[in-house]
Amino acid sequence: MKHFNDNRLKSQSGQILVEYILLLLIAVSSAMILTTSLVGRRSDVNDSGVLIKSWHKIITAIGNDLPDCPNQTNFDSPNCP
Repeated sequence: MKHFNDNRLKSQSGQILVEYILLLLIAVSSAMILTTSLVGRRSDVNDSGVLIKSWHKIITAIGNDLPDCPNQTNFDSPNCP
């Protein structure tokens, strides 16, 4: 009876290890996908992640806000209407 329980325990520990490795693989893959889609940087800003695109829009708007143009309404380009 004891021999049967030892074999069963060994097979369960192997199954637990395989399940743990699969769960770890799923967690790492999910983290990589989220990181790439949120903060991934590429050569073109339009292909970058969501946070990088938003940050680029904010920085561009701040940079195009000219202090000598109080009536400026378009912040896509640095010109005075």
